Amino acid sequence: MNDFKGQCREIVDGLRSTFRRIPTFQINGEDQRQDELQYILDNMKYTSRLEIFATTIEGLPLKIPVTTEDLFIYTGSWITLDYVMSLKMSTMVLCNTNLTNEDINVIFKSWMEMKSFQNLEHFEIDLTNRNDFVEVALKDIPYEKRPSITGPNPFYAQVDTIFEVTRRDGQKACIEVSELTQFFVTMRPRLPLLKFADSPE
Repeated sequence: MNDFKGQCREIVDGLRSTFRRIPTFQINGEDQRQDELQYILDNMKYTSRLEIFATTIEGLPLKIPVTTEDLFIYTGSWITLDYVMSLKMSTMVLCNTNLTNEDINVIFKSWMEMKSFQNLEHFEIDLTNRNDFVEVALKDIPYEKRPSITGPNPFYAQVDTIFEVTRRDGQKACIEVSELTQFFVTMRPRLPLLKFADSPE
């Protein structure tokens, strides 16, 4: 967006007339106008994956199109708990937020009680406090510890055991804390059945 030079709407309209659908759409830019970023979101017809690296001057919440399946927000200081609870994507990766472990606890419990995130397949968020994650983010949540395994991304350094939790309908999910450039927590429902070393043959 930094290269649009005040012609955001004209460029977006041109792209929209050229490309009927874009499977993966990435938006970059610093200190952009909120209305221009929202105009892009409202008018580009992408079909699956949306990646937002852009920041806005106003720092207000963005309205994400309901057609988005996989949402990646890498500059999420504006993200609130209520905003997360309103999302319905199957994949959510939220970075640089100010959400607390208390907020993460609410998110986990909402999934387990089948109040939200019914189609969730992957949820990832950075931790503002690594030290009390288990005591606070997993408070009043029954879990079983599982052996540490290699995650889907070999660049992630897994720093804790896996916590397996169970939704009210019996669906299980794995919660783990990892580290890349900072600590983050991942929750993955609908994983393939894992075979652990202590499992019977």
